[in-house]
Amino acid sequence: MMRFLFVVRNLNTQHLAIMDKKTIALCAMLCAHWAFGAGFQVLEQGAANLGTALAGATANAAGDASAAFWNPSASAFQDMRPGETKIDSAITFVIPSFEFRNTDSSPSLGTNEGGNAGEVAYVPNFYMIHKFTEELYVTMSGTSTYGLETDYANGWIGRYHALNSDLMTLDFNPSIVYKPVDWLSFSAGGSLQWMHAQLTQAAPIYVGGTYITDALVNLSGSSLSGGANVGMTIEYAENGRIGFGWRSEVAHSLSGNQKVNGSITNPIDCDITLPQTFNVGFYQRLWGPLHRFAVMADYAWTGWSSFSVLDIKNGDTGASVGNPVNENWKNTSRVALGFNYNPAFSKNFVFRWGAAWDESPIRSAEFRSARIPCTDRLWLSCGLGYRTADINIDVGYTYIYFLDDPEIHTAGGPTNSLNGYYVGHAHVVSIQAGIYF
Repeated sequence: MMRFLFVVRNLNTQHLAIMDKKTIALCAMLCAHWAFGAGFQVLEQGAANLGTALAGATANAAGDASAAFWNPSASAFQDMRPGETKIDSAITFVIPSFEFRNTDSSPSLGTNEGGNAGEVAYVPNFYMIHKFTEELYVTMSGTSTYGLETDYANGWIGRYHALNSDLMTLDFNPSIVYKPVDWLSFSAGGSLQWMHAQLTQAAPIYVGGTYITDALVNLSGSSLSGGANVGMTIEYAENGRIGFGWRSEVAHSLSGNQKVNGSITNPIDCDITLPQTFNVGFYQRLWGPLHRFAVMADYAWTGWSSFSVLDIKNGDTGASVGNPVNENWKNTSRVALGFNYNPAFSKNFVFRWGAAWDESPIRSAEFRSARIPCTDRLWLSCGLGYRTADINIDVGYTYIYFLDDPEIHTAGGPTNSLNGYYVGHAHVVSIQAGIYF
């Protein structure tokens, strides 16, 4: 599923005593304590890869155009003629379920636990490979690389921490691939990435020490930035290869507005650096009586430690809005193992299985957020593919299991401390079609 955790920490709204709307906005700005968290990476890149829990994706075990994202250099090891183009397009549906269980949260306002905060999301992907000569290729990918959508019930006990979260990125990544010899290829490319975020939460309003109602605080902003990627693939034996892919950090400067009850606007700016990633993938077709099987594996490292402090600033004055937040995320690893099987009844079909362990970047319950409660996860995947010389059709399914019930302990005042744990899982379904021409 979307391996994401986009966090906005609680608006530190202990007592917003007001006389008019202008005072609401001023207090909201002075007390704001927003923080964007980590782990909201979108890994659903291609249905064929999903069927093996992404094992072998960096070595293009799927043999499709999704290599344009994972490691463009692996595109050079497909059966293509000079002048030929390969295009794949996929759509993935992420169906998460996670529910909060209260243990000792501030009891004064709100009683319900928010219901199922997971929102069904879809992730479209587009990939293209064109072979100019035996040595030169170009690739293009159009994907969403980071994102989330969550929605809690109105009036829930943690509404001063989160109500709705909506984050989207669009990433366009052209690359050039050079294959100097039959067994080795290199790639280099650049990406143009657009990010938009919109997040809401409640803030209590008091008059004369008496609670009156909640204000709705909305934070939104957008940014356009870019990054780079390089790759290398080695075919060390017949039907065996290893691929390496690296993607740079992408530094965003979000600019937008903070609104209270939809009518009061204050400009805000925030710098967010999305992490660099490094992947290694392996693919090997077996031999002898096992020649219908292939084994594949992937290791992924994500440098979330670069995303350590978040400082929201007033867009006019440059002054920090509230205190800068220490996110304290750690670098993470992901390990996947998968298999392909080509049945005897038809060489056009391929069955896929895989499993993966996916590490959370959150160090402790104090740094976990209600936006998306992230923990270590187990992926269990399967898939089916059909391909001819001209087309391919693939479907993939993954069940994502939380390896524990992640706890959350946020410090706050009498109305905004949130303590409890989450139970959750996710279903991920993807459909892909491709064509050569």
